[in-house]
Amino acid sequence: MDKPLESRQMGTPPLFFIIGRPRSGTTLLRFLFEAHPQVLVPPESPFILNLYRKYEKVTHWNRSMVREFCDDVYRQRYFDKWLTDKEHLYQKLLEKEGRATFLEMVSQVCMAYTSVFDKNRIFWIGDKNPGYSLYVHRIHHLFPEAKIIHITRDYRDNYLSLIKVSFEVPIVPLVVYRWKFALKRMWMLKEQNPGLVHSVRYEDLVADPEHHFRGICDFLGIPYDPDVLSFYRKKSEVEQAYDGLDEIRQVHQSLFNPISTGRIDRWKTEMRPRDIRVADLVAGHTAEKAGYERQYTRFNPFLYLWILPMIMYGHFMYRLLLMGDSLPYGMRNRLNRFLGIFLKVYWKFNKRKVKPL
Repeated sequence: MDKPLESRQMGTPPLFFIIGRPRSGTTLLRFLFEAHPQVLVPPESPFILNLYRKYEKVTHWNRSMVREFCDDVYRQRYFDKWLTDKEHLYQKLLEKEGRATFLEMVSQVCMAYTSVFDKNRIFWIGDKNPGYSLYVHRIHHLFPEAKIIHITRDYRDNYLSLIKVSFEVPIVPLVVYRWKFALKRMWMLKEQNPGLVHSVRYEDLVADPEHHFRGICDFLGIPYDPDVLSFYRKKSEVEQAYDGLDEIRQVHQSLFNPISTGRIDRWKTEMRPRDIRVADLVAGHTAEKAGYERQYTRFNPFLYLWILPMIMYGHFMYRLLLMGDSLPYGMRNRLNRFLGIFLKVYWKFNKRKVKPL
């Protein structure tokens, strides 16, 4: 059993986590927090979960260990998007040479990130990673005092947004099953720890951003700053910082506009009736519990049998990933790649056979 890590150290800003399914509004929340002068939320990179097994028990850091940790951080997925100079990070980490915890080293990594937004004293460091939606219980176990901002989005709009990027294979029952699985795990954690999880729906946040972000600030115990809603005015600085990284602009090209409700209920006009029927069937009563109305509520046994292989695959894949979380980082990555390759082969082989129901 992994030992929990202390979430507060002298002089170390506490961590909080922004968790939700990919394309659910986690990046919008990140930019709202980034625009806050007392909060720092670097771009996502799952280096905390990837490296804690190797470094969680390290309490004394010499130069060799600091260099190794710095090198490991730079090998992590998406870390190149931080635009952090490696030597600058190494020097920042050297400030903790000697006695330090893994959490303090994590905080130093985050503090090495330079935001395009003006900051004063940092009271919170945020970690925004949609991939953590599967590992919320592990996050809580490692950081038992850390607060979690959880955001969810209509499963049908979530599917439509996901198929525009390359995050997941665009199979309706699998995407919705993942939405449902992750949501139930978060509900379980929130029921066990109601004071540590604050939930918000994407639709509510964009409809009344001031009210709901003010509530999030109250949850973290920081003053609400109305200027955060003008984060999009930093568009030119962000584009300049990420010049040459086209995937950043492609994935988040709509973010640097004023917050609007224009992306709500697109499924009503852009999804095929068959796909809506499948999505509603997989979501089941969880949809209503999350505040979303299903268009098709009647159970269709023939449709269910048709989508059952994907549901079973989704269940098996997630259980395997959770069991494989105890594996070393390299082996876990190979397992993820194997499951991804299998799914893509399955999709290419079967998509031509799919006919409207």
